[in-house]
Amino acid sequence: MENANEFGTLSKEVAIHLNINPNTLRRWSLELEKYEYIFERNNKDQRIYYERDIQALSELKIILDNGQSMENATKLIATKHKERRNAEKTLSVIVNNEENDEKIALSKRELKSMIESAVEETVMKAIEQEREAMFKAFELKMSDTIERRDRILMQSINQTMEEKRLEIATAQEEEKKKGFFARLFSK
Repeated sequence: MENANEFGTLSKEVAIHLNINPNTLRRWSLELEKYEYIFERNNKDQRIYYERDIQALSELKIILDNGQSMENATKLIATKHKERRNAEKTLSVIVNNEENDEKIALSKRELKSMIESAVEETVMKAIEQEREAMFKAFELKMSDTIERRDRILMQSINQTMEEKRLEIATAQEEEKKKGFFARLFSK
């Protein structure tokens, strides 16, 4: 894994490094690619994993181990990677200000700090959106549960009322029958 930055690493070594099955690594890579994560490939169309990819896969493993769904975890990692890639492309350029004939250059440390804060902000937004989505789903589930409970309760009340109505009707019918016989025998 020492040469991962310079030459890249094939999936078998990455799977060993992450302590996962190569098929799991392939599945994770496919899931990340669904959300526009880009892995470089060799001339045999095999994925080549660089240090940034191994880092992303390590983060994915941690998130999955903490109980997040595959979809949420891969979205988060792919978004983070995409933002980092965009920030690197944008911020690594020297900006020319033609009006004042100035050039603005950023040091590697400044660039890294800006990228990290942009990525952190994006991740925090994604986490907040996920939290809101979970609360909405929970709220809908609770609402559905309460509605179902109310429906069952109303059915039970209606059934009890119907049983009481039938008991009253039966009692009234028996009273009428007693009345008829009492009138019949009293004569």
